[in-house]
Amino acid sequence: MVGKKLSECKMFGAMMITIPGIVSYFVSSFYPALDALFLALIFGITIGSFLNSSKIRYLAEESLAVTLPLGIVLYGAKIKIPYPSDFPTQVIVLTIFSTLLMGTAVFLFAKTFRVSEKLSLLLACGTAICGVSAITIVSSIVKPRKEEFSAAIIVITVVGLTGAILYPFLGYHLGLSPECYAILSGATLHQTSLVEIASLPFGNYVMQEGLAVKGIRIALISVATLLISFIYAENRFYVPWYVVAFLIVAFLSSFVLTPEIVRVIEPLSTIAFSITLASIGLSVNIRDIQRVHLSPLIAAYGGWFASLAIFLVVMGWLL
Repeated sequence: MVGKKLSECKMFGAMMITIPGIVSYFVSSFYPALDALFLALIFGITIGSFLNSSKIRYLAEESLAVTLPLGIVLYGAKIKIPYPSDFPTQVIVLTIFSTLLMGTAVFLFAKTFRVSEKLSLLLACGTAICGVSAITIVSSIVKPRKEEFSAAIIVITVVGLTGAILYPFLGYHLGLSPECYAILSGATLHQTSLVEIASLPFGNYVMQEGLAVKGIRIALISVATLLISFIYAENRFYVPWYVVAFLIVAFLSSFVLTPEIVRVIEPLSTIAFSITLASIGLSVNIRDIQRVHLSPLIAAYGGWFASLAIFLVVMGWLL
């Protein structure tokens, strides 16, 4: 009888972990502005707060040992390492400059507002590279507290949505050419879906160009993971096996695998990542997130606005 109850509890816990992740994926496919990973985290936090079950919280934490590495490895299929010859030199220089500028600015703003080092790093990587996905991958290396991880995702999503709303207005009133607007959105917006949303009012050409520029930033996650692994190595240089596998899959998806195979792997990656975020949401206490206060949000906005202003000046000078 006890064994049956335990089995039922595990099954219920597994459902509470997987269903929010899968639902988030499908909701995001219809409403791209709502990132699947962000939704999964919010669903997880909401369900966890409502159920308030230590057993489900334990099962959620246990599941991370499987879902997090799996999601990271499969995410490599979304990385398309660009050929330098595909882009003008100025575009590559601007994109790399923007990545370094935004990451540095947000990190410095966060430290100024006395945000913890790990949360500062998550905010910097989320802003500079690829939003929630970058935060999830980097967090597997630096091991932040769950409330820091959750706060970083919420903050980056809010700031990114602000950009998606602001950029069309900015593009029209600054009189940016289609090429410049594509570079602006791809080089400075946080997440791929937000680049699509902000670029679409200017036409499909601008959207495709913006996504191509965004691809350069996404590819830089491979460099960031190696660098952060080196910095956070305690005694010797150590890269987790799943980060190595992620880099291998990224290489294969860019140069070896057919587009048909990649198209199959990509949704599996998002679903695995979404289940991971739901698990983290289930295991975190919402009161702990509230203790983080508004400092990370102010720092993320400040660093992003400052770097955006500098980027516009430099882009106008180069182009």
